[in-house]
Amino acid sequence: MLKGNVAGLTRIISRIARWLVIAGATLYCVGIVVLANLWSFAASAHWSIAFSNIFAAPFFLPLLFLVPAALLLRSRWLSVVTALPLVVFLLMFGTRFIPRAGPAAAGGTTLRVVTFNQLFRNTNITSLLAAIRAQHADVVALQELVPPVAEAIQGNLKTLYPYQILKPSNSVGGVGLLSRHPLEPADAVNGAAGQWATLHLGEQRITVVNVHVHFSGISRIRSQRFGSLSYFRMYDTSGRLNQANSLRQAARAVGGGLIMMGDFNTGDREPGHAVLASELHDAFGETGRGFGFTFPNDKRMGPITIPFPLVRIDYIWTRGSVVPVAAQVNCDGGSDHCLVAADLRVEP
Repeated sequence: MLKGNVAGLTRIISRIARWLVIAGATLYCVGIVVLANLWSFAASAHWSIAFSNIFAAPFFLPLLFLVPAALLLRSRWLSVVTALPLVVFLLMFGTRFIPRAGPAAAGGTTLRVVTFNQLFRNTNITSLLAAIRAQHADVVALQELVPPVAEAIQGNLKTLYPYQILKPSNSVGGVGLLSRHPLEPADAVNGAAGQWATLHLGEQRITVVNVHVHFSGISRIRSQRFGSLSYFRMYDTSGRLNQANSLRQAARAVGGGLIMMGDFNTGDREPGHAVLASELHDAFGETGRGFGFTFPNDKRMGPITIPFPLVRIDYIWTRGSVVPVAAQVNCDGGSDHCLVAADLRVEP
């Protein structure tokens, strides 16, 4: 009798759990399809749509649970409502997992470059220097460079990088360029932001720009009803979009090869990225595999702990005689940003 009651109760619980999974999957399917259409056709209709569009990929994480559940429960309806978001994901991001590579390096000079926002609060100088050494780069662009790190670089990396242009700061404004090849400061083109320099590669002159775009656009307000609880009320990309337009105009005016890299504080689904991609090569976007997320590497986003970076905001762009061949993301170094490395071909 007791066994029968237990078995009956187990069946009831199993049915309820099955129903809850199917109902949750159905709601998720409807929600993600609606969101995908809003991202594609009405991204600028409201700030909340634009903001969620930056983190579009993580919205598909429930598929990691739903796909095995559909296979296990063998429900036709669950299979359908799981397949729809999976198709949407593949349409939006599938090409990012196809092996890609730039043109072969034959006929030109290969140059390896790295961009790394070191985080001005990062005190792990040993890990930071080790991460730079491990990339075996020819040129390194640093953002948020602080005096202690600049001193360590001068003391420990001078042999590896004899050409250094370091402008440290005690806040987020510090920048620096390291190079194996002759490097000299240059004036900004058309007054565009960034640290500008000229790289001498044999007889060629390549313009190098180290960029740290100022982040702006998020507005928060504290709730009157719930005390100190704050919430978002606006997301505006116009400030960073203006900076992207300024950098694009400057890139147009540069003759010869151009390498523009740094922390652009702009996701690859935002308007600012599209502006730059219309004129320049996105090294990881064209030759890397996967999402290439670079932030936040410290596993924190405000008060929330997250298991991995969620957005790509660090880039290496090229133009003119400089073409990307391959690119990778490396999350060592103790910063809240992952570094980006790219192998470039400099054409004769």
